[in-house]
Amino acid sequence: MSLRPTPCGDVPASTASVARAAFPHGTVCLRLRDALGTIFADAQFARLFASRGQPAACPWRLALVTLLQFAENLSDRRAAEAVRGRIDWKYLLGLELTDPGFDASVLSEFRSRLVAGGAEEQLLETLLAFCRERKLLGARGRQRTDSTHVLGAVRALNRLECAIETLRAALNVLASAAPNWLRAHAEATWVERYAKRAEEDRIPQAEAKRRAYAEQIGRDGHHLLVAITAPEAPAWLRTIPAVELLRQVWVQNFYCVSPAGPPEPGSSNPAEAVVRWRTDAEGFPPSLLMVASPYDAEVHYAKKRTTTWIGYKVHLTESCEDDRPHLITHVETTPAPVVDRDVLGHVHAVLAARALLPGTHLVDSGYMGAEQLVTSRRVYGVTLCGPTLKDQQWQAQDPQGFCVQDFHLDWENQVATCPAGHVSRGWSPDINRGRPVMKVRFSTTDCQPCPLKSRCTRSTRRLLTLRRRDEYDALTAARAWEAEEGFAIEYQRRAGIEGTISAGVRAFHLRRTRYIGLAKTHLQHVLTAAAMNLVRLAAWLAGTPLARTRQSTFARCD
Repeated sequence: MSLRPTPCGDVPASTASVARAAFPHGTVCLRLRDALGTIFADAQFARLFASRGQPAACPWRLALVTLLQFAENLSDRRAAEAVRGRIDWKYLLGLELTDPGFDASVLSEFRSRLVAGGAEEQLLETLLAFCRERKLLGARGRQRTDSTHVLGAVRALNRLECAIETLRAALNVLASAAPNWLRAHAEATWVERYAKRAEEDRIPQAEAKRRAYAEQIGRDGHHLLVAITAPEAPAWLRTIPAVELLRQVWVQNFYCVSPAGPPEPGSSNPAEAVVRWRTDAEGFPPSLLMVASPYDAEVHYAKKRTTTWIGYKVHLTESCEDDRPHLITHVETTPAPVVDRDVLGHVHAVLAARALLPGTHLVDSGYMGAEQLVTSRRVYGVTLCGPTLKDQQWQAQDPQGFCVQDFHLDWENQVATCPAGHVSRGWSPDINRGRPVMKVRFSTTDCQPCPLKSRCTRSTRRLLTLRRRDEYDALTAARAWEAEEGFAIEYQRRAGIEGTISAGVRAFHLRRTRYIGLAKTHLQHVLTAAAMNLVRLAAWLAGTPLARTRQSTFARCD
């Protein structure tokens, strides 16, 4: 497909007259076209199309239709029908009343081009730049961020079900790609064992029988992998994605034991190795590496407080100034196990590239780490506002206990003085959970006879673990500000992002992905955010900026 640029001209006179007669008080689509024009232009999408070939449908119109489609939660077919039959859509798109529209498959192809060209963010970025030029959005104000879980478009499976389904998926792929080879190497019992999908009620429930069943599955998969990796097997079989995923799942859920007994990292004769089902004793890889489904290798298991899910996580950032519309400025989609504070640096980097960095960033405690406080201020000039994580040591929980703040720290001379007046005997760098820290040790001679020992330590001597000085000072200052009255007033603004996520979940189905894979899921979230921004801009233009976001917004007359 090649691009033949279509000029963004005026609305045809016949379309305008009919639309005005049908909607004398206007609609959202009419208001957006009159105030904002077409927003997009074909030139922005030129790199997604070839220079030669059949002419493609007008990209700037497809971009608008895609946002309208997500705003009203329409399927591709219903969105294509709306282009053909709805007057307000024709007005926004600048089409003649007799325009036949396009086939529904064009919308799917357009989204695929966005993903293939790495242009998932383009529609949102264009809309944000458009708003910034019109002073509807600016930098160095207040913004707020929060996250929510996203369910993958796959069935939730336990470990054993995942192993069965992975082997079953690999067999199905091989049956199509190499039927003769599979027929020569498959066992007769596999047809009955893997004909139906894995269901918990078909798996033995007794522990011994369940383990024996799991190890039978493991032997089957091991037999298949040995055959695929044999020197006489076609080399291209090992490049099939389903086969590689099978290998990963078997490494994660099974281990091999030599017939002699003790576990070995690898057997000298894999064909004779005994396959065992992994338990807690053997250990598992972290959740970020653990395959949760053979049908979407990028979904992962995660748990946040009482919520568990298999899928992804989405972070939304929006502006929250009183005199401007509240617009979503960034969308970040991550694997489910990624913690919130690890995303904050990338959020700031993207906002800096868009010239939309906030001066004050309102976040919850999940984003408020000492490292994030320092980096946000030093690198981006952003002040984080949110509750800090509390000190979980027993001294901080006991009103009579002595926590780190009760010690006098002389950073220049690397000496700490305890509440009883004793000075530390050691101050040395160390690593704690991958982070550089300082270990401050007091003398047993001082701690043992000290009358305040019961309030200070339950060990033979007190040991302090300090962050780097800049992180320690930033965390101390943040906790001090948190105790002031002005913090509560400022932090009240963060609650609005929870309303945004609630609207995204209820009106735009934000919490359930339509697609397979992280890239397409991210595209869904970006398009949802851009659609929500369109709805909010329409409400702002109508003078009702706090109007509730609904699916029917674009279909409703004012």
